[in-house]
Amino acid sequence: MKPIKVMRYGNKYRYNQQRSNPLPKILIGVGVIAIIALAVLVVLRFMDINKKAKDNGALNTQMSAEKATVMDVKTGDVCILSMPSAINMKEVEFTSSDPSIVRVDAAGHTDALAVGKATVTATARNFTAECQFTVTENTEPDYPDEVTTAIKANEDVLAQNQASGARDIYSITVNRRTNTVTVYTKDQDGQFTVPVRAMICSCGKGGEFTTITGDFAIYFQEPWHPLYDNVYGMFVSGFKDDFLFHSVPYEATAHDTLETAEFNKLGEPASQGCVRMMVSDVYWIMRNCDLNTPVHIIDADAKSDPLGRPNAPKLPAGATWDPTDNTEGNPFLGKLPALEGAEDITLKKGGHFDEMDGITAADICGNDITDRVKIAGQVIPEKPGVYYLTYSITDDFNLKTRVTRTVTVTG
Repeated sequence: MKPIKVMRYGNKYRYNQQRSNPLPKILIGVGVIAIIALAVLVVLRFMDINKKAKDNGALNTQMSAEKATVMDVKTGDVCILSMPSAINMKEVEFTSSDPSIVRVDAAGHTDALAVGKATVTATARNFTAECQFTVTENTEPDYPDEVTTAIKANEDVLAQNQASGARDIYSITVNRRTNTVTVYTKDQDGQFTVPVRAMICSCGKGGEFTTITGDFAIYFQEPWHPLYDNVYGMFVSGFKDDFLFHSVPYEATAHDTLETAEFNKLGEPASQGCVRMMVSDVYWIMRNCDLNTPVHIIDADAKSDPLGRPNAPKLPAGATWDPTDNTEGNPFLGKLPALEGAEDITLKKGGHFDEMDGITAADICGNDITDRVKIAGQVIPEKPGVYYLTYSITDDFNLKTRVTRTVTVTG
């Protein structure tokens, strides 16, 4: 629709009297918009049934009638098979040539159960597609060697540097403003430009307790070291006079005397000038970074933290251990995030189903992380059959829990 033309004469305005009647054009425009909106709603509804999830904690692939899909997976892997957009998932039937190796549900959710080979076939009107699975043994441990909130990256470059046998392969940068420690390794030119690990910390709280800035180097290391106010730090690495990397303070040289309130300040200025960190992180520095490892203390914004800043989970009242301490006797040792409410259920065809109803998740400290739950798979209430939903959660300590739920839709 063209705007009404306005002509000015002196200090007065008047409309152009020769403008055309806009009503027919308005009606045509409204009609076009209505048609487009209806088409969009139909497409969105169709896409919802045939959606290919991307951030559901599973492998995802789309099947094709032109060529068989090939998947190399490990035992325990979940793979979601999706269809081309023209195929209605309500009409697709999935079968497995060997359900003891790879099982498949009514919506294309597959589980690799055992080592071997199996073919999953999807059949609909005028459409047939295959996915050929080769399943090998998953050798990853259920529980990691290190419990840490650290963000890791560029592990291939780091592995090459470690294989060289050189010990001077690390440089440490502490960003005082963001309370983040980033460890770098060398690039192919021998420069410390490759970030490999980011860790949360607490720098000095200001005033006389301000963390110094500048360029330093690690000059001593001890498993325990006395700190101000009659407390102790674990896995200590000094980089300038009394400025140290160390754990959150302990009331004694005992692993179960952690000052919980101070632990819960990680990520904010809280120390008397040193750099406080979780036990696993200061242990990593002590184990990997030799004397004379460069240490740079800077004051910059978050753009100077290439890997970002890890989260800092909070300990519950009464906790006296650092959750990342792998010492025997730690009550957190061996724990995994809790994921509750994913019991098997049976629905009638066309019944209401909300996959998150009753689902809760908590990290090993009891902090609510339900909003991080990922779900692989879907239930089509209008289509009778057996469905598998895989719920997974990863907490800030990089610990994972996964639960598979069976939903049966009856006819």
